[in-house]
Amino acid sequence: MIEWTICTVCKSVVDNTNETCPNCGGEVVKHDISFVKDYFNSMLFLIKTVNSLKDFCPPIKDIDYESVLYDDLFNWFGYLGLGDNVITDNELEFINELLEASYTKADIMALSDIEMGSKLLPSFEYAGKIDEFTDGFGIAESLSANLFECFRMCGGLFVFVDGTEVDDTTLKRFNDFISNLKSRLNIDSTNLMTKTASQVLGKIETETQEIPETEEKHSLDEYLEELNKLIGLKKVKKDVNSLINLVQIRKLRDERGIKQPPMSLHLVFSGNPGTGKTTVARLLAKIYHEIGLLSKGHLIETDRSGLVGGYVGQTAIKTQEVIKSAMGGILFIDEAYSLNQASENDYGKEAIDTLLKAMEDNRDDLIVIVAGYPQLMDSFLHSNPGLESRFNKYIYFEDYNETELYEIFMLMATEANLTLDEPAKQYLREYFEAMYEHRSSNFANGRAVRNLFEEVITRQANRLALEEEISDEELNTLTYEDFLIGDDEDEQ
Repeated sequence: MIEWTICTVCKSVVDNTNETCPNCGGEVVKHDISFVKDYFNSMLFLIKTVNSLKDFCPPIKDIDYESVLYDDLFNWFGYLGLGDNVITDNELEFINELLEASYTKADIMALSDIEMGSKLLPSFEYAGKIDEFTDGFGIAESLSANLFECFRMCGGLFVFVDGTEVDDTTLKRFNDFISNLKSRLNIDSTNLMTKTASQVLGKIETETQEIPETEEKHSLDEYLEELNKLIGLKKVKKDVNSLINLVQIRKLRDERGIKQPPMSLHLVFSGNPGTGKTTVARLLAKIYHEIGLLSKGHLIETDRSGLVGGYVGQTAIKTQEVIKSAMGGILFIDEAYSLNQASENDYGKEAIDTLLKAMEDNRDDLIVIVAGYPQLMDSFLHSNPGLESRFNKYIYFEDYNETELYEIFMLMATEANLTLDEPAKQYLREYFEAMYEHRSSNFANGRAVRNLFEEVITRQANRLALEEEISDEELNTLTYEDFLIGDDEDEQ
């Protein structure tokens, strides 16, 4: 069975006979291949998202980007594994488990690209073009940076799949490849390997959660204006503005040495999906930073899968790492009620206990927002006295009405440089009226609008593809015909 022994403090890989880390004296924990797969699956979700939008991204329109990634990872692992000219059983298991394949050692010996050390792999070439053309499809961090961390972390753990004794050629291959990538991608932080095992993988796990600071910063007034310009959310804006005013006055009293009672600033955001909870949380983090309440002002989003492990001891480590990455900002936990499951073998309670302690220990530079459906959130908070006492401020996000849904769609169209003809506008108004009137208890709100928008631009693309000559006006106009969702299925 593949296992790594990793220090919970400095993240070094150490010999599995150690009870404490020889580098810093910290506690060590054993991890199996699921530790790598959990990380890889989060990267794969990003790749699948990019792949699903390839019809609108010329650089990858005619390729399967997910397959390109798998091919490049196969070559990366093969290149490292053949540093000593031998593919071991553990190396083979690692490759097949992570890539969900059934390669043989002969396959890897025959198919691996042993000259890849000096190349920029196709997955990185395409990632650069995607970032340039689409700005990461609206994702805050670049695809190239995410891909770099994936190759660095997975490759680093692959090197130690047989233990802490690693040959010089393999170390050189890893270091040369990572250095070359760092230079080409202009990435700042990279841990190269040394011969001493206790120093090799330091901080790899925590650094993968760091997000390059690429967003342009604005003033407090600009962030407040951005908040108040959001479509709908009238009650939310009022509540958030009141909260901001309260925080500003408390900050002023504190600066002047005036005593005041302690107050929890952790929040509950309740409401259906797609109502802007994450958007408001991200703005709140920036606003609190400008006020001086938070040192960084970033937002870390997570859910049960990011906090709860699969075996004893793993959950506390995962939760602590997420909390560490959120320090100085806001930790946003979506569907937080899923942490409180009835099963006695569930580790969600461990995540809650770890979270509550961190909230108490870091009350001056960490804010936690839990979010989800109203009724489920009520049950969750009332299930634990610690939760109930720390989360005593609720902000409810109502469903968007038909007018607001229409405005959201029109904003998406404007941002995509698209206009609608009059029949299309009329159809859209009626469509959202019916959608809102017949909405379910878990109505998807903005997500439903996003799904409709993507369907419509796909239908426009299919319609225009049949024409020999296409004018700029046609490219930039959505027509009534493009909104007749479902007609294709009815005809089949």
